[in-house]
Amino acid sequence: MADAAIRRLARLCTWAAVAAILVMMAGTCWDILARQFFNRPLHGVVELVEITVLISAMLGLPEAFLRDEQIQIDLVDSMLSPRALAAVKAVTLLATVAFLALLAWVIWQPMLDARRFGDIKYDLGVRVWLLYALTLLALLVSLLTVLFRLWQALTGAESEKTA
Repeated sequence: MADAAIRRLARLCTWAAVAAILVMMAGTCWDILARQFFNRPLHGVVELVEITVLISAMLGLPEAFLRDEQIQIDLVDSMLSPRALAAVKAVTLLATVAFLALLAWVIWQPMLDARRFGDIKYDLGVRVWLLYALTLLALLVSLLTVLFRLWQALTGAESEKTA
């Protein structure tokens, strides 16, 4: 049950990231065409690209963690026994949990400050605290997926599923 819910949440984040990429592409294409043919570029396209890159990068993380598709360096994997390799993977998942938790903690105060002071993006008027909140949400969903993978690794559920 939890497995399906976590997978659906990660997939929802992925689709939101895809939507952000589509918005970025449409905005950039419209800006180029409007500039070339009408000499009227799209106002705020740079901020639009900044925001959609943030959204696509952060919301793409949960499914990448869930599928174990992040960049990995496996120089010593072939030299380790299966048991030692499983231990190394569990330790790296634990380090990832710590890092994601640290990032979420570090983002909290700037988000509150941006909300308190009413920071906005200049051209589009987007409230900056909402971007921090979206980043925090993505980090928390990523943290949830990594904790799920850690639980799978520690209980052996991951190896049972692949067998």
